[in-house]
Amino acid sequence: LSVSQMLANKRGDASLIVNAKSELEGIITDTDITRRVVAKYILPESNDVSSVMTASPTCVNMNDSAMDALGIMVENHFRHLPVINNKGSVVGLLDIAKCLHDAIDKLERTGNKKNKNTSAENAARALAQSAGGAKAVALQALLGPLMDKAFGDKKFPSLRSLLVGKASSVVHPSTSLRQAGSIMAKNRSAALVVEDGQLVGIFGFKDMMKRAIAKELDLDNTEVSKVMTPNPEAVAPDTTALEALQTMHDHRF
Repeated sequence: LSVSQMLANKRGDASLIVNAKSELEGIITDTDITRRVVAKYILPESNDVSSVMTASPTCVNMNDSAMDALGIMVENHFRHLPVINNKGSVVGLLDIAKCLHDAIDKLERTGNKKNKNTSAENAARALAQSAGGAKAVALQALLGPLMDKAFGDKKFPSLRSLLVGKASSVVHPSTSLRQAGSIMAKNRSAALVVEDGQLVGIFGFKDMMKRAIAKELDLDNTEVSKVMTPNPEAVAPDTTALEALQTMHDHRF
């Protein structure tokens, strides 16, 4: 509970757990709170974070390359990756969402954002050229191979093609937070709140931690409509992945 409240106050979504020697013991994220606390009927106020954290998480050394770090995050579906120094002490935490946000910032400044169907290689080159110097080299090395690996030398895929075969977490406004959390945990996705066939809200893992757990709401008797984000922004299925990232960037999602 105290970790959730701390993250809510700091507007964070992950916390590193360290021992007295500043050595990494574990990590807990907003997703973990839903999957390992809410969905498992664990009482947040009476259980230590050590019982639900990911112990001994994968991490990278501060001297490792950016490409290696991001590659680990992509291949293992990690959103966060701890960074340690040669003594094993924690020095930082990488967030893939912030990496992408920074990348879109640089793409936007190139003036090429209107060319949304550019190849992965061209997009990476545009990002790198906008940075300049050593940072340009780092961005090129970071994004070029990664984007080519994901999409190849072709146009960015549509959201429709990326979402084929993936389950959606759809709930009614009257669904309890506990039920919504269980569905979200099963599908590993935020809940879309739908009424009479219309999208009326969205409820994510961070919302669960910040608006429900941190505020000690009754998960079994509070409807998701009470804490969801109403009338969220939405895009069409044929929107490209790059266009979707641009929309998320513009609205600070």
